[in-house]
Amino acid sequence: MEMEWQFILDFVYLSLILAGASLIKRLVKPINNFLIPNAVIAGFLGLLLGPSVLRIIPLCYDRMGMLVYHLMAIGFISIALKRRTSMTSKTSVNTGFFIAASYVIQGVVGFGLTFLMIATFFKDIFPPFGFLLPLGFAQGPGQAYSIGTQWEALGFTNGGMIGLTIAAFGFLWAAFGGIILLNIMVRKKKQIGIPFEKPKIRRRVETLVKDFEFSDIDGFTIQLFAIGVVYLVTYLFLRVFTGFIGQFGTFGETFAQVLWGFHFVVGVLFAFLLRGIYNWIRRSEKYEIEYLNDFLLQRIGGGAFDYMVAASIAAISVQIIGEYLIPILILTTVGGLVTAGYSIWISKRIYSKAVLEHIVGMFGTHTGTISTGIALLREVDPGFESGTAEDLVVGSGLALFLGLPLLMIINLPVLGYTLEQPIYYVLTFVALGGYLGIMYLFWFRRARVRRARETRH
Repeated sequence: MEMEWQFILDFVYLSLILAGASLIKRLVKPINNFLIPNAVIAGFLGLLLGPSVLRIIPLCYDRMGMLVYHLMAIGFISIALKRRTSMTSKTSVNTGFFIAASYVIQGVVGFGLTFLMIATFFKDIFPPFGFLLPLGFAQGPGQAYSIGTQWEALGFTNGGMIGLTIAAFGFLWAAFGGIILLNIMVRKKKQIGIPFEKPKIRRRVETLVKDFEFSDIDGFTIQLFAIGVVYLVTYLFLRVFTGFIGQFGTFGETFAQVLWGFHFVVGVLFAFLLRGIYNWIRRSEKYEIEYLNDFLLQRIGGGAFDYMVAASIAAISVQIIGEYLIPILILTTVGGLVTAGYSIWISKRIYSKAVLEHIVGMFGTHTGTISTGIALLREVDPGFESGTAEDLVVGSGLALFLGLPLLMIINLPVLGYTLEQPIYYVLTFVALGGYLGIMYLFWFRRARVRRARETRH
């Protein structure tokens, strides 16, 4: 009987630490200065109270990891089911390319550091280890855990836990490093060329949101139904497709294992397909009722991500990551410094307005999630009047597609490791360099010229 309660108790424990984090942030005023999202505080609170430290809350690492894996897909599917907005803003497109370029830059840094460590003191490191930097920093704990877990079957011991740890260090860089970066940039505001005023305290604004109610079913239930259908189709597709390609030797088995780690991407694609079919059906005038509710979908996605982030940090085992602690510190320290550097350098060259806002927003997004980026942005743009918040949201959607090549490139070193073919490592660097070259020619160079033209006018 006790086993049947485990998942319910996990939900209760996560709810309690999320509530505790909100209370701590409200009572301990200095914590507000570090712009740490409640879910991140809750995660570290769960880590402190969990089996690794005080052993007060009996969290299970395997179940926490499973929650992270599925909540990530549910969150992405719910967001993908929302109504698509047209990306007509040039700055939003710039931001999308910037986010995608960040994946690749962090991939080059991480993969290069891995081979530097292999050549010196850490000869037994799993070769694709460095790719957990862009997965954990720029894409979040869900992706890092999901893909790291799939690599465990290919020889990467505790890959999922290590992925979560790197993502947790990313949140620390976003929170504490973001404050340092913010203060440095404000002091150098004259070099950036924009004024800065201390944000004013905003009054609480009550927003009335229309909720769709139906006579025979609740609107929230309909959203869950749509998400469930997409996730079921995702599972069936992966089960059939990976079963098919698994018949083609080691290559097929490796690719099948990796594909399960990318279940969230497959889910997003099917969510886009369902939304497209839904929009096509509703073109007829006889379908006046709007069943898919953007507000409810956003709330489901936001809730899933909050619980996912809290569970991802609480799931870290201090004992398990001990072997990889020094490589993790090297990877995240260099990665954090490089991220701060290119966030400043690129932003000053592609944005003609709201440069400071984009710098801090992009740094927070590239080291944590879009929520940490928005949290940092709020310090310099409390009313979100600069348009940077919209750029981050819309740009993230574009980056999802632009970043797909990287998700394919990171499979090359995995194949090289399992097939014992070092040539794949060389191909990985070539592919990363080629992708960066294409980004430079077709985006960065043009964006830089456009920015110079707008500045002159």
